[in-house]
Amino acid sequence: MDLVTLAQLILLVLRNLNFKPRKHRLEAIALAIAAYLLGVQITKLRIPPSTLYYYIRKLGIKKEKDVRPRCPFCNSDRVVRNGSSRGKTKYKCKVCKRTFYSTERHRMSKEQRERILEEYLNMMSMRGIARVEGKPLTTIYSFIKRVGAKAYAELTALWGQLKSFTAESTVLDEFWTYVGVRHGERRNDRWVWVGLADGVPIFESGDRDYGTFRFLFRSLPESEVYYSDNYSVYQVLDNHVVGKEYTQSVESHNAWCRVHLARLVRETKAVNRSGRMIDYSLALLNVVHPHVFSSERTPLNEAYLMGVQHIRENLI
Repeated sequence: MDLVTLAQLILLVLRNLNFKPRKHRLEAIALAIAAYLLGVQITKLRIPPSTLYYYIRKLGIKKEKDVRPRCPFCNSDRVVRNGSSRGKTKYKCKVCKRTFYSTERHRMSKEQRERILEEYLNMMSMRGIARVEGKPLTTIYSFIKRVGAKAYAELTALWGQLKSFTAESTVLDEFWTYVGVRHGERRNDRWVWVGLADGVPIFESGDRDYGTFRFLFRSLPESEVYYSDNYSVYQVLDNHVVGKEYTQSVESHNAWCRVHLARLVRETKAVNRSGRMIDYSLALLNVVHPHVFSSERTPLNEAYLMGVQHIRENLI
């Protein structure tokens, strides 16, 4: 029942009982009683609590006792209210002296978790996923961050195992995104360096300088030849071939990442709040949707596909 309907019913009861308040209108008292019963705060009525409680006792109204949750730490029922924070009621246990919130645990089934990852890796923002799945944004963010961190750690270990191979060719390039706001002084450009060793994507994010490229180069297996554009950082490579006609595969990889991840679109409202989430999102994309950007099958990319399949099976 809404506030207006309940106030009208209380007003009819007050009129039938022939109540005649001295200082306040009967309609305002009825509205105040209805707000009290529904837990709605109305400050414009300016009815003293003593007057409100007087009419509540006259009507014989008893508000239902607040059901307090049990302590999640010691399972005690000796719980008292302890204020509120951000609209959430806090409780304190008298036994273990710990404070907690009475919030619902948003558990998700395995099917829903898999669906959330598919939605996230198909151009949906976290806010859109929260609206579609009916879960809080913090729950969606925590789940994607946790799974992404696991995928990134496993993928980094797999790159270390692939260093025992020798690639026939490695194509290098970099593409940009940003952290923070889209425009202004707080915008922080972040570059993602990509190396395709026999089509296997290996990436590193950071600044567009030699320091970030050095971290990427340490993760790459040895290669017989390196292809890239004429950016000056790549001049330190041996067996280096320069030309845009050789970087089509890595450009395809960059476009593939931008198509699947909303946070990597050049002008998007799904901005990155942290640089680490870029690495986690790229790791999730490479694990959930593994792809080798080469038409030739080599021992290197075959070992990569087998390793990624094992990571994907144990990811969730």
